[in-house]
Amino acid sequence: MNWRRSLGVAAIVIVAVGGAWYFFQNKGADPAKTYRIGILVRGSGYDAAVAGFQKRMDELGYRGGKNITYDIQLISDKNQLVAAARKFITEGADLIHTYSTPATEAAIQATKDAGAPVPIVFGSVGDPLLLPDVKSISRPGGYTTGVASLSTDLTSQRLQLLKEFDPSIKRVAMPHTAKEAGDVAATKSVEIAQATAQTLGIELTLFPVKTKGDNAAAAEQISGKDFDGMIVGGDSLVWGSIDIYIERAIQEKIPFSVFSRSQVESGALFGLGPDYAVSGRQSADIANKILRGGNPGNIPVQVPERLILVINQDTAKLIGVSFSDSFLKKADIVIQNKAP
Repeated sequence: MNWRRSLGVAAIVIVAVGGAWYFFQNKGADPAKTYRIGILVRGSGYDAAVAGFQKRMDELGYRGGKNITYDIQLISDKNQLVAAARKFITEGADLIHTYSTPATEAAIQATKDAGAPVPIVFGSVGDPLLLPDVKSISRPGGYTTGVASLSTDLTSQRLQLLKEFDPSIKRVAMPHTAKEAGDVAATKSVEIAQATAQTLGIELTLFPVKTKGDNAAAAEQISGKDFDGMIVGGDSLVWGSIDIYIERAIQEKIPFSVFSRSQVESGALFGLGPDYAVSGRQSADIANKILRGGNPGNIPVQVPERLILVINQDTAKLIGVSFSDSFLKKADIVIQNKAP
């Protein structure tokens, strides 16, 4: 199923920009050089993306332990992101690869503070136009480009899918990063969810969190007697503790509509988002263009080449619900027979 046709994101397109694009796309690592890449990750569920990135880089001639070194930093505390990015710069990174909007913003801030034009390639940003270094999708104009995750825009689709799964759903819980915490993607996700909920006749209740430690308390407040469903937006702070919300959803028998395949594999009922292994490969192709001399400001932001709807039949059994035949037909991946 081509989910991209249903997205209201016409401003995000994949653009070819002339001969230089093809030149850098078809050239791999320079055998006379060695490379260093810092990978900055905030949140969870990006393992497949990072693996896809490294595998594609290897195919392009960037061989780990030989001519390229990766420094992968998994950071849960947003306040530590800038310091991690600064470390990459100090140690001579040729490129910074990021996952999540906060991680990308931190890398941009670190390069600005250092006065170092280190290129940044993001592998997952909900809305690239919210980044301070991206002026447009077709021509970012700065030192930052990459692959959008559409996690922000897909918030609407996740809520619509919840209603499609069970038209009787009226009360939906949404844990999210509090506005004052400054995650612009999470804040926009809330705005999209509120507008969609109003259209669908859904009562949306927000559960704001400011720190990772707040997630457990927020999850504890979400009960089956009060809510018919639960969703998440493009929100790395919530994703970092997604297992807490999944456990709560199963315990309270609440259908939980999430973002990534890994979140569904962990026990959420269903999710719509990119195939991160594919997005990681896309990011590697962009990184290669830059390492070969391409200007990141002239390399368009891409959308995921593949979006997937993943459903978990085992979770459906655990919480006592079932998927309609029409819903099952839309699924790209069905997880089943893993539950005891």
